[in-house]
Amino acid sequence: MLNEELLFTWLQLGNVVDNQRLVSGMSFNEAMVCGLLARAQRSGGSLTASELCAQTRILKSQMNVILRSLEREGLLLRQRSQTDLRSIELRLSPEGLRRYAEAHRKVLVLVDRLISAMGEDAVHTLIPLLRQVVEVFDTILQEA
Repeated sequence: MLNEELLFTWLQLGNVVDNQRLVSGMSFNEAMVCGLLARAQRSGGSLTASELCAQTRILKSQMNVILRSLEREGLLLRQRSQTDLRSIELRLSPEGLRRYAEAHRKVLVLVDRLISAMGEDAVHTLIPLLRQVVEVFDTILQEA
């Protein structure tokens, strides 16, 4: 059945991507949070915990565990917002940026190998399809 095949393939992809061996020294979710914070910092901004939850779809309780872990390791800085004193802005520390960049370079080597093995044309076709899957799945989940 098509639904079983799609589910099985989806789970296999999830297992490959959500594998701690892709990122050394931090969990997959920590790396994902660091990536979003690094991207925000490159554009001169920061993110709040709520924004991270929305972007990652990680529950607030799980996000708090991730943020405390990153802060304990000296990778995360918290600062009260200048524009909204109720809000706490999150940024990576210099060490957090360094560690994330190191882990990210290693993952990009794997992604480059994937592109090489699949071919650029196939990857250019795959990217919009994966984005469409995410958008459709989000819509379906919001309706449920």
